[in-house]
Amino acid sequence: MAVRIRKSVWSLPPGDPILTWYRKAVAALIARPTDNPSSWRYLAFIHGIPQGTSIPRAAQGFWDQCQHQSWFFLPWHRGYVASFEAVVAKTIVELGGPADWALPYWNYSERLTANPNARLMPPDFFNRRLPDGSENALWSKRAAVANGNFNLGDGVVTLAALQLRNFASQPGTSGFGGPVTGFHTGGGNSGALENLPHNVIHGRIGGQTGFMSDPATAALDPIFWLHHCNIDRLWEVWRNQGAAFRNPTSAQWLTDVAFNMHDGDGRPFTYTSRDMLDTTKVMHGYRYDSVPVAQEPPAPVHEMVEVAMARQDEPELAGANEGPVALTGDVTTTVVKLRPQLATRSFREAAKATPQHVYLSLENITGTGIPGDYKVYLDMPDDNKDPVLAGVLTTFGLERASDPDRGHGGSGLSNVFDITELAGPLGLTEGTVDRLQVSFVRERAAPSEEGAPAGLLDYAQAVKPEPAIKVGRVSLFYD
Repeated sequence: MAVRIRKSVWSLPPGDPILTWYRKAVAALIARPTDNPSSWRYLAFIHGIPQGTSIPRAAQGFWDQCQHQSWFFLPWHRGYVASFEAVVAKTIVELGGPADWALPYWNYSERLTANPNARLMPPDFFNRRLPDGSENALWSKRAAVANGNFNLGDGVVTLAALQLRNFASQPGTSGFGGPVTGFHTGGGNSGALENLPHNVIHGRIGGQTGFMSDPATAALDPIFWLHHCNIDRLWEVWRNQGAAFRNPTSAQWLTDVAFNMHDGDGRPFTYTSRDMLDTTKVMHGYRYDSVPVAQEPPAPVHEMVEVAMARQDEPELAGANEGPVALTGDVTTTVVKLRPQLATRSFREAAKATPQHVYLSLENITGTGIPGDYKVYLDMPDDNKDPVLAGVLTTFGLERASDPDRGHGGSGLSNVFDITELAGPLGLTEGTVDRLQVSFVRERAAPSEEGAPAGLLDYAQAVKPEPAIKVGRVSLFYD
């Protein structure tokens, strides 16, 4: 059989057979027992396990293995989505559908001039009931919004990550694909693509108590798979931009870590990153209907070589705040005091040889609940100028990363923003300031729908704990 073609969901008219058969297959998978590797719950719990859910013996080594804040984020999810696609495709054939069914993707970053509806969820997913009054299996527990509008603004759907040439994050910086880790189910610094748009899309769709807001329940939502199909497509977009955009070539990434999954027939298989490099050879094989180059204007790109050849020195600490800061209310501020020897001399004369970058680092972000995301602004106190936006602190996976019983030891999330282009206007590169004010402006998670799809009610939390979040340290680095 020829490779499957994954199409943009907005290229499909409402009621298109691809979506109709997806809906029928979802309903069939939800009806299967949890310990069946082709059931909806079994497949979802490979990503994460809802609190209080026991692991059947058949699922040992398969459930709760999603790779986040890791350079395995992209290859692991590629194998996961392909496995899911194979199960759904086989189910569709069993139901009397086409043999070439492929999962569509939701390109929420498409230019609005080309598709004014790009940032809206397609109607096949947000209507709770079908025209005949029956329940829509593609509806799920999400933020309560009207007409599929989850407020996906420019900052949410940004493709800025595509401008980074380095796949692996280096110390104190964010790469396109994530930091170098072993098997890693969360905690630390997200790669640029994982942070935006991936993390914020999860939070906007899930809201306060929806499935998508929590890694433990995210894959219970049928839109999860279209979202991750698009993230997978963006990996292809990044790779196809030119020879400078390279996947890692070290055995540490290619072959040293393996993952377990089931194929469409329920047979277990193992894969590594190397098995995920050519989409036409991933299980049944697939391509995307369109893999365009980056949609945003090019900007100066700070190229880094692969981790095996990277510089061994660390970025130079220029200053930090005095201690942990709890993010309470809608706006919280803290002050980063610059080290005297750096505050009195030019950025170009810092101790490090020919520094080129300035980074704002947020470390050990811990907490509970679903606080939403935070816009992070920088300002020079008393300069009578408007604060400037440094980036977005995303909190998807906060509770998971804060859990001391997990592999990351509860040290939480972290965010690193390259603020080199902002450093000059702020005075950081000339040594004319001795402190930097950092403000966190909360974007609250929207209230979520009541209830949940039939068969999934047990995994819907009606009430989440009151959100609480703390940033362990805010610091400035020169590199």
